[in-house]
Amino acid sequence: IVVLKDHIIKITMSNSVDNDIISAIYRSHDPINNFKIRVKLERLTSNALLPSLHRLKIEDDLSRLLGDDGKKLEKAKASRTETAQALNETKRSEYEEAVIGWQQKLFSRFEFDTYGKGVGEGSTALERKYYDDIQKMKANHKQPGRIFTYIEGDPHCFANDLEYFVTDSPNDDPSQLALAVDNLRRRGTNRSRLQKNNLINEKPTPSELREEHYATVPHQTMYIMADLSDRIEGASAQLVVIPQPPNEHVLCTIRVYSNGTLILEPDFNNGKMAYIVETGNVNNEVYHYYLEHGSTPINMEDLIKERKLFREVCLRQQTHLAQIVGNEFDSPPPAVLKLNVFGEIVSGKNFEYDDIYVYYCLDLPDNWYAEPTMIFSGYTHTASATKSTKHDDVVYYAHPFEFELWYKPSPGSADHELPRMPKIFFQVASQDSWSRHRTEGYTYIDIPSLPGFYDEEVRCWRPRGDSIFNELRRFYIGGSNELEDISYVSIPKQFESEKSNTPLSRYGFRTVTTGSLNVRLNVVFQSQSIAVEHAKHRTAYAANRYGFDAFMSNINSVIDAFQQAKKRALEVRESTLQLLTPKAPAFE
Repeated sequence: IVVLKDHIIKITMSNSVDNDIISAIYRSHDPINNFKIRVKLERLTSNALLPSLHRLKIEDDLSRLLGDDGKKLEKAKASRTETAQALNETKRSEYEEAVIGWQQKLFSRFEFDTYGKGVGEGSTALERKYYDDIQKMKANHKQPGRIFTYIEGDPHCFANDLEYFVTDSPNDDPSQLALAVDNLRRRGTNRSRLQKNNLINEKPTPSELREEHYATVPHQTMYIMADLSDRIEGASAQLVVIPQPPNEHVLCTIRVYSNGTLILEPDFNNGKMAYIVETGNVNNEVYHYYLEHGSTPINMEDLIKERKLFREVCLRQQTHLAQIVGNEFDSPPPAVLKLNVFGEIVSGKNFEYDDIYVYYCLDLPDNWYAEPTMIFSGYTHTASATKSTKHDDVVYYAHPFEFELWYKPSPGSADHELPRMPKIFFQVASQDSWSRHRTEGYTYIDIPSLPGFYDEEVRCWRPRGDSIFNELRRFYIGGSNELEDISYVSIPKQFESEKSNTPLSRYGFRTVTTGSLNVRLNVVFQSQSIAVEHAKHRTAYAANRYGFDAFMSNINSVIDAFQQAKKRALEVRESTLQLLTPKAPAFE
């Protein structure tokens, strides 16, 4: 947990090893202006001094060539003091540290030279502001370092934060629609979302549509960069500095969303290894850097006040939500079990033909009831197969379904008798471009008798028929053998009854194994009797546990008493033997 005024909470982070570029997501209710990050950049290569001396030698040679008659210019060669100052600047450039706030602008060398040249009539307000800031830096004799930032509004920040490119080509230009959507996404970043009495607005006005509906949550972006170009920071104007193109690298990307979410890429080091970055130029120097949380922690007095205020706000929100939701929930009668099934047909795979859809229906045993308005069956959409990494033809559906059932035991049933659970039957079929229908498989699943989440993969089969003409008809004109009663996939009701004397025989019924279906179920039980029994079992478990502990304690006390009695008996025996044993006479 990283603290931003003691209220930032880390909610997730990518699982990765040290020295990998990972990202983290944080949430905070404090103003983002309180956020600060400390960046430590240091050069790792040991040849940082030699290129500087070599560069001074090259500059001395260049000054000779620029003179008349092959003679060097006057005052072209740097003195020992100037050379020492240059080497000191080079040594100092090996390590740099900066504490950066949110949207704090630090200029690079390229921006310092570009924006510092002056402003004209066609200059924007941002360029004029940067020019004034650079003039203040020059007046205070400040020079830009290697660490600099791109904030919201900079051309680099806008170009890299646009998320609506059609392709991943570097030459892809955003369309006017992409720019308009991006402008809509950025609008209202600091707008606060207030809790409304009506959580769902079924008839929004056009102004509410413009204000509330976004493609994504609005956010602002900031980049912390490093200029790793090979340059000499000389204190004297006599030194000839060879200009080089900027070598910029992104050290950290910070995105802040309007809902209080902060995304950091990469994450704080937090005791892990430093991040590595290479210059990629001729010298190919290596730098490593650390990212640390540098926000000022809140003092104890303000922390107590803030927590007290936060608890009051939370209490008001809970009271407001309780008034909206209410405390009246539907509960079944004491002798009735309510079952809610929230299912999903996820996918199917390895069926013979393509363009597959699934028919499903619910079968209710005795003593199970449902509302007349409930839908007992349904169809999925027709989907085409795709190749997966395991070389399987997978058909994805993600089709949800829901059942709400009631179980009321019959008067003659035994107490606490486990009810017979309902079944869900599935029929998989295909339809090609010529409207030829084929049955691809049958299967079923029993609703589990325990609440929880279940992810099941059920195998399918289809009737084959007794003749090869059935398969030829299936291939050429469509159509195949089907079951008259889909409950024959499992055990039909007429054979489940104990009073039925007719045996169920499937001898001679030929089938073919086909693909499989992936079905997910979330099963929820609600019953007053279950709650009472659960409380009784907990009390009985506690009582049984207490009795077992007391029994073991009695056994241990008996064993300890026996050991002590045995020890005393041995001591008495030894003392008795010493008294009965005659002493030998002493001779002089």
